Amino acid sequence: MSKLKIEDYVRLAKANPTVEKEFEYFKENIFNKTLVWEGVPNPKAGGNLHKVSGDTGGWTLWGIAYNANLGIFKNFDDFKNTTYEEAAALAYTKYYRAINAFILPLEARLMYFDTAYNMGNMRAIKIMQKCAGVPQDGIIGPATREKMQYVSEECLYNQRNSTYNQLVRANRKLSKFLKGWLNRSVAIFKVK
Repeated sequence: MSKLKIEDYVRLAKANPTVEKEFEYFKENIFNKTLVWEGVPNPKAGGNLHKVSGDTGGWTLWGIAYNANLGIFKNFDDFKNTTYEEAAALAYTKYYRAINAFILPLEARLMYFDTAYNMGNMRAIKIMQKCAGVPQDGIIGPATREKMQYVSEECLYNQRNSTYNQLVRANRKLSKFLKGWLNRSVAIFKVK
């Protein structure tokens, strides 16, 4: 099975008029707000290629960690040339749609997506499942889907912060990231 390339993510984000409309909503109302916490306050000005000491993702651009996405890009130069449209398509397909964020109430979607983009899909899904009151198995099956419409942003926020603290208790080396993680969570919670 071959991995999807960046062009494939763009194609998937525009697969049909309904998906493309949702993708446009995502770019304007979700992704650009998350990018502030990825060092990109103005997407029109371009991404911010950077590397944080101690972060296993290595080089990051538009919030995309190169080490975690090696197969998507032809090489590092291809990664460095990623456009906003390509980054948004990858984030929309690999995170937003993959975690079924579109099922949540509008006010909870940003927090849920940003949790996945920052902590990974599996952790975000389990946090959401805890808020939905269903078993936290990381699988979005019929029982989870049925309850997702009742998940609140406040519950996602509280569970996300609790998870950050649990991560640091389990691995003290992560404590250098805690303040930034919590600041990000607070800022996303305040977006209206």
